[in-house]
Amino acid sequence: MKALTVAIVLGIAASLVACGGGSGSDGNGGTQVTPWRLRSTTEAELTTYFREALGPSSKGYIGSVWAVDLPMATTAAPGAPGATTAAFSGTTLQEAGVDEADLIKSNGVHVFNLENPVAGDFKRSLLRRQRLDASAADSSLVPVDSLKIGFSADVRGTGLYLDSERQQVAAVAEGITGWGIYDAWFAPQTWGQGVTEVALIDTSSSTVMKQRRTLRMTAQLIGSRRLGTTLYLVMRSYPQLPGLDPSWPTAKTGSNQAILDTLQSPQLLPTLSIDGAPAQPLVDATSCYTQADNAVKSADIITIVGIDLASPTHRHAASCFTGGTEAFYMSDQNLYLATTRTAYSYSGPFPVYNTQTSTDIHKFGLSGMDISYKGSGNVTGHLGFDQNRKSFRMGEHQGSLRVISQTTPGWTGWSMPGESPGHLTILQEKAGALAVVGELPNTNRPAPLGKAGEQLYASRFIGSRGYLVTYRLTDPLYILDLANPADPKIAGELQVDGYSDYLFPLTETLLLGVGKDAATDGGTGDGRFAWYQGVKLSLIDLTDPSHPREAARTVIGRRGTDATALHTHHGIALQTVGTTTRVSLPVSLHETASPWATGSSADYFQFTRTELQRFEINLGAQTLVSRTPMGSGLTGERDITDDRSLLWNNQVHYWRGGGWQSAAW
Repeated sequence: MKALTVAIVLGIAASLVACGGGSGSDGNGGTQVTPWRLRSTTEAELTTYFREALGPSSKGYIGSVWAVDLPMATTAAPGAPGATTAAFSGTTLQEAGVDEADLIKSNGVHVFNLENPVAGDFKRSLLRRQRLDASAADSSLVPVDSLKIGFSADVRGTGLYLDSERQQVAAVAEGITGWGIYDAWFAPQTWGQGVTEVALIDTSSSTVMKQRRTLRMTAQLIGSRRLGTTLYLVMRSYPQLPGLDPSWPTAKTGSNQAILDTLQSPQLLPTLSIDGAPAQPLVDATSCYTQADNAVKSADIITIVGIDLASPTHRHAASCFTGGTEAFYMSDQNLYLATTRTAYSYSGPFPVYNTQTSTDIHKFGLSGMDISYKGSGNVTGHLGFDQNRKSFRMGEHQGSLRVISQTTPGWTGWSMPGESPGHLTILQEKAGALAVVGELPNTNRPAPLGKAGEQLYASRFIGSRGYLVTYRLTDPLYILDLANPADPKIAGELQVDGYSDYLFPLTETLLLGVGKDAATDGGTGDGRFAWYQGVKLSLIDLTDPSHPREAARTVIGRRGTDATALHTHHGIALQTVGTTTRVSLPVSLHETASPWATGSSADYFQFTRTELQRFEINLGAQTLVSRTPMGSGLTGERDITDDRSLLWNNQVHYWRGGGWQSAAW
């Protein structure tokens, strides 16, 4: 859904502030106060916490007034992205082996996709299975069967997991909210009626898929990942107490207090229903944590759930903590949840942070059904202004968590120059806490990560290196040497026109950047002293990290052109065949001159068509060669955010507008 208008009164406290307290060892037998640490609790202690968090002080947290217009009705590889040696592309992943939900999935034999049952239906609850056919003259997919998933009426399918070993698909659905807030992070009460459903689909029959069971949880999904046989969900909920007026007017003080005096914590925790059976507790109060020393005591509940995909009957484990989380990152061993610590407000499409803000990070160890809290830490600044990129601000390697944060309180890309954007913090688990072991810039290495007025765009941590893209007039790519966590350093820097939104590793020494080109006319441009142009693909040679170079580049379309990969890293397909990597990405092409064009760099070009752009990268020669684009077969401009593509053997399959278009590569 798209909002018509969003106006939130300045001063509303952030809905994502984790709440609690605790302490940790200082390593010398003493106690170091760490207010960001989570503390285990009992049912009675959790009840006391909620009574306080939902009391009169909560009206300042949720905001006594905010205005929200309701929306209009609308209708990789198996490893790291680009590292595949298989004959088909897969979901592009942030971390190798950590699977992510997407709208299409393939095992190299079949293709599964999640789509709307009928045109104009917003539900997206139809699971379709088709077979890949190497003998098809037109490369088309062979229909096998489809299944209308039995999701509830108030949810919409948002992603699939393919569990080939157990011949099943896990389909995830999220509650359809009526609020028009862009990311809904800024109004906690919008999470009060959230739900998440998971349907397990049996695909063992070659002709008919069957639904095994459906799980319904009364909390809104933040994100999910799969490790082997375990599906992990991170969800958020905010207690809704019948009769309690959250604005705490004087006339209702007595009745409100009477409600709080009788509440018990279990009645506020999310529940689970299996196949429509009566609800049962999803998480036990004794498996929860609080953080009582935070700047704002929040009644938000973050629940981490592990679902055993291998069990013939339902089996799950869960843990929770009070407070919010706005971003999560998962490695193959740990889950990290990040929360801006202080209150922030909202200005247009961007948050406005407190100038002294910092971010709490909580670590949970994962081992199947064992979800164990390991400790918390704190880093300077926040994780940026774009919700889709926040997980890429974190990366774990050999026990060290690397976090890139920003200290600019507001988006300066379209305003006046500010301070340099980047601050790197390296954390390690020590004595039940996440201790800071390295930072950049620092006293010995004061060089800034980005120049004054730049914004942080792409970031990626791969092995012992980090890659950052900042932008104002040009696109500085910083290569960070993180081999020694206690002494991180800038290994090299590359200046090129435009910027990259996402970085995809092709080899250990070759990166593919996808973003926008830019051109300057000597003016202020888009507020960044340049006008962004078409979609840019940039091939970066990192053979010598101290002297990176742009080995090749190409620009698709003119100003106004868009690509799915600029909105989600799932919007690109990568397939490596020998020493060649094939690339495909859906594009909304704008290259038709406007009748009002002036010939300047600021001119927008009109919509031309949607298509699947295709490229071949020679990994040895480091060349980027364009192939003939594949037409979508659809007319008219439309949202391409959900478009996808699949590369299999010598075929290319383009999923757009709820249907497939296929051709030979």
